[in-house]
Amino acid sequence: MARKKYFNTLADAPQPLTVVIGRRVRFEEVDSIGMVWHGRYPSYFEDGRIAFGDTYGLAYSTFVQHRVMAPIAQMHFDFKSPLRFDEQTTIETSLHWNDAMRLDFSYIIRNSNDNIAATGYTVQLLTEPDGTVLFAPPDWIIRFRRKWRAGFQDGQK
Repeated sequence: MARKKYFNTLADAPQPLTVVIGRRVRFEEVDSIGMVWHGRYPSYFEDGRIAFGDTYGLAYSTFVQHRVMAPIAQMHFDFKSPLRFDEQTTIETSLHWNDAMRLDFSYIIRNSNDNIAATGYTVQLLTEPDGTVLFAPPDWIIRFRRKWRAGFQDGQK
Protein backbone atom coordinates (compact mmCIF):
# COMPACT_ATOMS: atom_id res chain seq x y z
CA MET A 1 0.00 0.00 0.00
CA ALA A 2 1.44 3.40 -0.99
CA ARG A 3 2.00 5.97 1.71
CA LYS A 4 -0.39 8.92 1.67
CA LYS A 5 1.02 12.11 0.15
CA TYR A 6 0.03 15.08 2.29
CA PHE A 7 1.27 18.02 0.21
CA ASN A 8 1.20 18.73 -3.52
CA THR A 9 4.57 19.57 -5.04
CA LEU A 10 4.98 22.47 -7.45
CA ALA A 11 6.83 21.54 -10.64
CA ASP A 12 9.70 23.95 -9.95
CA ALA A 13 9.89 23.38 -6.18
CA PRO A 14 13.07 22.07 -4.58
CA GLN A 15 13.02 18.67 -2.90
CA PRO A 16 11.84 18.59 0.72
CA LEU A 17 14.45 19.07 3.43
CA THR A 18 14.55 16.10 5.82
CA VAL A 19 15.95 15.25 9.24
CA VAL A 20 15.78 11.84 10.95
CA ILE A 21 16.24 11.46 14.71
CA GLY A 22 16.14 8.52 17.09
CA ARG A 23 13.94 8.48 20.17
CA ARG A 24 13.15 6.02 22.95
CA VAL A 25 9.57 5.54 24.16
CA ARG A 26 9.36 6.59 27.81
CA PHE A 27 7.18 4.91 30.44
CA GLU A 28 5.16 8.10 30.99
CA GLU A 29 4.03 7.97 27.34
CA VAL A 30 2.26 4.60 27.45
CA ASP A 31 -1.28 3.87 28.56
CA SER A 32 -2.59 1.05 30.74
CA ILE A 33 -2.33 -1.48 27.89
CA GLY A 34 1.32 -0.64 27.23
CA MET A 35 0.96 1.34 23.98
CA VAL A 36 1.92 4.95 23.41
CA TRP A 37 -1.19 7.00 24.12
CA HIS A 38 -2.38 8.81 20.97
CA GLY A 39 -2.16 12.19 22.71
CA ARG A 40 1.65 11.86 22.88
CA TYR A 41 2.20 11.96 19.13
CA PRO A 42 2.12 15.79 18.89
CA SER A 43 5.23 15.86 21.12
CA TYR A 44 6.94 13.36 18.77
CA PHE A 45 6.21 15.71 15.88
CA GLU A 46 7.61 18.58 17.93
CA ASP A 47 10.80 16.59 18.63
CA GLY A 48 11.18 16.25 14.87
CA ARG A 49 10.57 19.96 14.25
CA ILE A 50 13.12 20.94 16.92
CA ALA A 51 15.77 18.70 15.34
CA PHE A 52 14.87 20.10 11.92
CA GLY A 53 15.20 23.68 13.17
CA ASP A 54 18.54 22.96 14.81
CA THR A 55 19.85 21.41 11.59
CA TYR A 56 18.60 24.01 9.12
CA GLY A 57 18.68 27.23 11.14
CA LEU A 58 14.95 27.45 11.83
CA ALA A 59 15.11 26.95 15.60
CA TYR A 60 12.36 28.37 17.78
CA SER A 61 14.87 30.92 19.08
CA THR A 62 15.39 32.18 15.50
CA PHE A 63 11.69 32.91 15.17
CA VAL A 64 11.66 34.70 18.53
CA GLN A 65 14.77 36.68 17.61
CA HIS A 66 13.05 37.91 14.41
CA ARG A 67 9.70 38.46 16.16
CA VAL A 68 7.92 35.96 13.93
CA MET A 69 5.56 33.37 15.38
CA ALA A 70 4.67 30.04 13.76
CA PRO A 71 1.50 28.69 15.40
CA ILE A 72 0.16 25.35 14.25
CA ALA A 73 -2.98 25.80 12.16
CA GLN A 74 -3.47 22.12 11.17
CA MET A 75 -2.32 18.79 12.56
CA HIS A 76 -3.15 15.34 11.24
CA PHE A 77 -2.13 11.77 12.19
CA ASP A 78 -2.53 8.41 10.51
CA PHE A 79 -1.82 5.57 12.93
CA LYS A 80 -0.51 2.30 11.51
CA SER A 81 0.78 0.24 14.44
CA PRO A 82 1.40 0.85 18.13
CA LEU A 83 4.62 1.94 19.75
CA ARG A 84 5.49 0.39 23.10
CA PHE A 85 7.48 1.27 26.20
CA ASP A 86 11.27 1.25 25.81
CA GLU A 87 11.05 0.83 22.03
CA GLN A 88 13.63 2.67 19.93
CA THR A 89 11.91 4.75 17.26
CA THR A 90 12.85 7.14 14.51
CA ILE A 91 11.09 10.33 13.54
CA GLU A 92 11.58 11.54 9.96
CA THR A 93 10.60 15.18 9.58
CA SER A 94 10.40 16.84 6.17
CA LEU A 95 9.69 20.46 5.28
CA HIS A 96 7.89 20.79 1.95
CA TRP A 97 8.28 23.86 -0.24
CA ASN A 98 5.45 26.36 -0.16
CA ASP A 99 5.49 29.89 -1.60
CA ALA A 100 2.97 31.04 1.02
CA MET A 101 3.91 32.20 4.51
CA ARG A 102 3.54 28.78 6.09
CA LEU A 103 5.59 25.74 7.03
CA ASP A 104 4.34 22.39 5.71
CA PHE A 105 5.94 19.54 7.67
CA SER A 106 5.30 15.83 7.14
CA TYR A 107 6.37 13.09 9.56
CA ILE A 108 7.05 9.37 9.47
CA ILE A 109 7.46 7.60 12.80
CA ARG A 110 8.98 4.13 12.58
CA ASN A 111 9.13 1.44 15.24
CA SER A 112 12.18 -0.60 16.26
CA ASN A 113 11.58 -3.00 13.32
CA ASP A 114 11.67 -0.02 10.91
CA ASN A 115 7.94 -0.41 10.17
CA ILE A 116 5.80 2.70 9.93
CA ALA A 117 3.95 3.29 13.19
CA ALA A 118 2.42 6.63 12.26
CA THR A 119 2.52 9.36 9.64
CA GLY A 120 1.12 12.84 9.67
CA TYR A 121 1.60 16.49 8.98
CA THR A 122 1.45 19.94 10.52
CA VAL A 123 0.89 23.32 8.91
CA GLN A 124 2.25 26.38 10.69
CA LEU A 125 1.37 29.92 9.68
CA LEU A 126 3.98 32.66 9.93
CA THR A 127 2.57 35.59 11.89
CA GLU A 128 3.41 38.80 13.67
CA PRO A 129 3.54 38.46 17.49
CA ASP A 130 -0.07 39.75 17.63
CA GLY A 131 -1.24 36.92 15.36
CA THR A 132 -1.51 38.89 12.12
CA VAL A 133 -0.61 36.53 9.27
CA LEU A 134 2.44 37.59 7.25
CA PHE A 135 1.85 37.97 3.52
CA ALA A 136 5.42 38.84 2.53
CA PRO A 137 8.47 36.89 3.71
CA PRO A 138 10.92 38.60 6.06
CA ASP A 139 14.53 38.86 4.85
CA TRP A 140 15.73 35.87 6.90
CA ILE A 141 13.06 33.62 5.36
CA ILE A 142 14.05 34.87 1.89
CA ARG A 143 17.69 33.92 2.66
CA PHE A 144 16.61 30.49 3.94
CA ARG A 145 14.57 29.87 0.79
CA ARG A 146 17.47 30.92 -1.45
CA LYS A 147 19.77 28.42 0.30
CA TRP A 148 17.13 25.73 -0.12
CA ARG A 149 16.70 26.43 -3.84
CA ALA A 150 20.49 26.45 -4.26
CA GLY A 151 20.73 22.92 -2.85
CA PHE A 152 20.75 23.34 0.90
CA GLN A 153 22.97 20.61 2.30
CA ASP A 154 22.09 18.61 5.44
CA GLY A 155 23.64 20.27 8.45
CA GLN A 156 24.14 23.58 6.64
CA LYS A 157 22.71 26.62 8.38
